[in-house]
Amino acid sequence: MVIDAHVHIATEEEENPRARVENVIAAMDKNGIDKAVCFPFAAGLEKQKKMAELIRPYPDRFIPLAFVNPSDAEAREQLLYCLDELGFWGMKLHPWFGNFSLANIGLLRPLFEILDERKLYTVIHCTSEDYRVHPVMFERLGNEFPNVTIQMAHMGEVMAGEYAIDVAKRVPNVYLDTAITSYMAVIHVLEQCPDKVFMGCDFPFYRFEMELQKQRLAAEELQDMEGYEKLTGGNFARVFGLT
Repeated sequence: MVIDAHVHIATEEEENPRARVENVIAAMDKNGIDKAVCFPFAAGLEKQKKMAELIRPYPDRFIPLAFVNPSDAEAREQLLYCLDELGFWGMKLHPWFGNFSLANIGLLRPLFEILDERKLYTVIHCTSEDYRVHPVMFERLGNEFPNVTIQMAHMGEVMAGEYAIDVAKRVPNVYLDTAITSYMAVIHVLEQCPDKVFMGCDFPFYRFEMELQKQRLAAEELQDMEGYEKLTGGNFARVFGLT
């Protein structure tokens, strides 16, 4: 099973047309992607409802997450609605767009307590140019909420990749994704923590075929095609019990 763990779905006419759900499905089919973790481009309950409506014809293809801004006064209620009424798997956080620090555990606690109690899943943006988020912040978060599967999107690229790998190696519930990462970053995760990383292409900003080729070339260089199978779906399927 080939799984991409980082895909955006357009919920508004003016958003990127490449991310319209029919175009995402066509691109997945073209490249043999069986399932994709998806979320809208922004927070707001109406956007989450719209995405749920758009992906409803494809129940076996998408794993939806609610894009939530923890600074929103109704963030907790929005998350609960998405979990209980829309059947979402968890949430997406973006410290830059939401203008909050991942180190602010007090702000995040109401959301993470829900995920922790239900043993659910979150994807959190993490790139090195933003002071609001850094791979080392994930260590405390992962230890504080050990039942939440935490996906560190972009694994701290471009300058903090090694910190990301170190955290993933130390914290059992922190995983990495390869969206926007370099070829060498994939080499490093295959060498150091091949069981702790999911493939993600950040569609529509990058294409599925580009991401698959990056994984393939790295695995071929290391003569580790088992690692390729892990990155392109095996790890995700194992963690979430998919068959």
